[in-house]
This record gives sequence, structure tokens and C-alpha cells, in this order.
Amino acid sequence: HFCPGSGAFLPHRPSPRSPFKDSMAMEGARNAPTKQGLMLTAAGAVLAASATRSAFVQLSPQPKALSHSAQEPRLAVNEGPQTPSAGSRSERSGVLACALGASAVAAAAARRSARGSRSRGNGLAMRSTATATATKVKEDLSGKLPDCPSTIWKADGIDVENLPKVPATAPYVIDAKKLGEALKGAEPEYFAAERKKIMDTLHEHGAILFKNFESTKNAEGFRNFFEAMELNPCLDPIHTSGLRDMVEKKDGVYEAVNKPSLSQHFVGLHNESTFVKTAMYGAFVCFQPASEGGGEFIIADGAEIIQRMDPDVLKRIYEKKVRISVSNLDLNFIDAVPGDAKKSVMDFFQDLILKAVAPKFDMDLQMIYGSDGSNPYRLQAIEHAQSPINTHPLTGQPVWFCNIHNHSRYLRDRRPCAIPEVGMTDVYYGDLTKIPPEDVEKINKACEESIKTIMMEPGDVILLDNYRVLHGRRTFKGKRN
Repeated sequence: HFCPGSGAFLPHRPSPRSPFKDSMAMEGARNAPTKQGLMLTAAGAVLAASATRSAFVQLSPQPKALSHSAQEPRLAVNEGPQTPSAGSRSERSGVLACALGASAVAAAAARRSARGSRSRGNGLAMRSTATATATKVKEDLSGKLPDCPSTIWKADGIDVENLPKVPATAPYVIDAKKLGEALKGAEPEYFAAERKKIMDTLHEHGAILFKNFESTKNAEGFRNFFEAMELNPCLDPIHTSGLRDMVEKKDGVYEAVNKPSLSQHFVGLHNESTFVKTAMYGAFVCFQPASEGGGEFIIADGAEIIQRMDPDVLKRIYEKKVRISVSNLDLNFIDAVPGDAKKSVMDFFQDLILKAVAPKFDMDLQMIYGSDGSNPYRLQAIEHAQSPINTHPLTGQPVWFCNIHNHSRYLRDRRPCAIPEVGMTDVYYGDLTKIPPEDVEKINKACEESIKTIMMEPGDVILLDNYRVLHGRRTFKGKRN
């Protein structure tokens, strides 16, 4: 995940450490879908397989004013947004790559000013920086990454009945084979020289697919890419859980959900986010497609999803808000406890498990019994009530900012799912009542209609706006990286 170098970052309040206490005071506070790959391990609770894991690097760029100038020259890349061919799933070429993402945190004001003055020059300074980035010995980032930035919430007062049109959507494709003279010299130099135009295009479309680049086929080259783009790495939003393996610690690169046990698990659409922390951008790179097919990367524009959604369903879920459950822990032994002592035992374990889980998951969790109605002794870890719609912090565009496509139990029960019961997720209304299946179906329909399937090859990179574009992956066979 990153924070872009070309985006003007709006000031935002840090998320309170205890959103439950301060929720009434947090104007516009709404939660984004829980991060992939969550896992409660203490006391037997596993929060993860609900949220999917993706390989990624967190980065933080040097923000600059967002430009919408009509005279600004467009990227000399291709005709515009394209939908990559789905391809064959049976061949190596028809598999999706896994990825490494990057997240960025806004840079300090002084640093912004310094970089801003350089970028307003003739571009030579940026090219020089890119060349140095590609050749100098890289600093080892192990143990040095800053925390993921706080989620920026601006969800109150959105007129869901009069949503603005979406002029352009994801993905925009930049194909190295079509760049011609624009790609003279080293690839990192191209990324550095075109950085502002690339970031402006990203803000317009929500995601960019970089195809046929040679330098991004390994972790070092991927790091050259995001450093040339002035995107500096930060930690995974749930790094304290230890669920994501950082396969290239010196470069800040995380691994995706590639474990054999989860290869047949469908990862639904989600943002790399929690109620508390969200990276501004994400970058995903393919090193090796799934060896026996599958694993296609999927994305969907959150601005497009709400345009496609049934108006009544959209209004209802926006007004009611949502709460996301990320784990189930069945404490059925409590049923054998004598009546008078039962409540005390339930309270004891509720408090004990919360204390064990809270330090590992800075997600604003509450431990609640029996929310799904299936078992009065099922203790669920549930996030704070949040809006499923947010306003984009840079563009002001209303966007779907909810992981229901990935976390809904109703949907998981109807598609490939390799998650044990303890890690099963669900999404409720803000008052913890069930979302009707017919509403979930209509939400799913809007999400599915917005999905673009991308068959990534080695070196392909997807840079996405993590507040606007959701992502996931299909099932796969064999090994993928």
C-alpha cells in the first residue's frame, strides 16, 4: 500500500484508540472492510481466512497537489482504459499472478516542499534520482517501516440518491511494448519522469496495470518501481497479528495468500483496510503465475459498484451501517456450568479473550455472544459500526468501502471456501440484525458486474487506489508467487 506522491492529502483525525468509547464523537467515522488474512490465534480464535492476504509492500510518497488541469498532457501510453483478456485458465499464461503490495503514508511537510520544488523543474532531478535508485545499495528496511496510516473517514451526508457520474474506471493499461520512444533508457527512469502523470491517471481511473515491464520481475526491481514513484513502504494494517509473511524484509515486501491450504479458497473483493488503519494505495506484482492454472487477480471500482447497486438496498445499508464479524469461537462447555454461575463464566471468558486479541489486532473489536443466532455460546469478534460508503479523501468521489463481498457468510457458504469455522466471517447491519439474503444477493450482483479479471504475467504490476478500488483473487492450483 502506498500514499501517492502526487496526491494532496487532506488533514484527518487519527482514529481513536477506543472507537467504542468515542464513537458518538467521531463525525463521519465509518469502517472499511477488515483487512485480508485476519487471524485470532489466542484462546483458539482464528480471525484470518476471512480477510484475505495479499503480498504487498507499504509505502509512503511525497504528496503533492492533485491536478485536474485540462491542459495537462496525457500519458504517452496507449489509447486509454482497457480490460485485459481473461485468457485460458488451463495454461500457465492463463493464471493470475500473486502480488506484492505497497502502502504509503504521507510524507512530512518539509519533505513535501523539497520534493515539490524538484518536480517543478525540467525533470532532470527526477531522472537522476531514479538512476541512483536503480544502482545504489539499498537500505535494509527490516524493522524500519512506519505504521500504516489511520483510516480517513468522511461518510456522513452522502446523497446516495444523487450520486455523481463516474467518468473513467479501472484499469488503465500502460504497456511497455506500446511506449516506444517514451521508454528510452531504464524503466525506473521512465517511472520517475512520468510519475505525476501516472498518479493523475491513477486518481482518474482508480487502478493502473503495468504490462510487459522487465525490471519488476523480482523484489529488488519492484522496489525500484515504487521508489521511483516516490512511494515509501509502511507496515501492514494488521502487522501486529504476524499473519502476513514478509518474504523480502529488506525491501518491505509481503507475500500473498498462496498457501496450498487456501489455494481453493476464493478471495472476495476487499480493501486493504480496517476501521482504524488504511493504506492510500496498493501495488501488486506477479513473480510467478499459478503453475497449474487459476489464481486470476480481480478488481472492482468502488465508485462503479454503488452506481450499479439497487437504490433501495444501497440507501438501506448506508442508513443502517454495517458491522463485520471476523471470528467465531464456540464455548459450548459453558452450557454445563450451573445456572447461577453461567453468566459470570461467560463474562470471564469474554473479557479474557478480548484482552488476548486486542493487542494483536488493532481493529476496534468487541467480543459478543450469539450474534449470528446459531449458538448462544458462540463468541464473535466484531468490528465497530461503520458506513459501507465513504468519500474518497482526495477526489471527493463517493465509493463503496465495504468488504461484504469477501466477508459475508451467506456468500461464503455458496462459493469455494477453505476457512475453518473459527475463522469464518459475517457482515451484519449496524444494530447486529441480519442483512436479508435478497439484499446480499443484490449487493453481490453489483460487485460481480463491476469485476475486471486480470491475467497477470511475471513482472506485471497493478497499482491501485486502495480507497476506491477493491481487489481479490480466484482459486488456483499449483504454486504461485
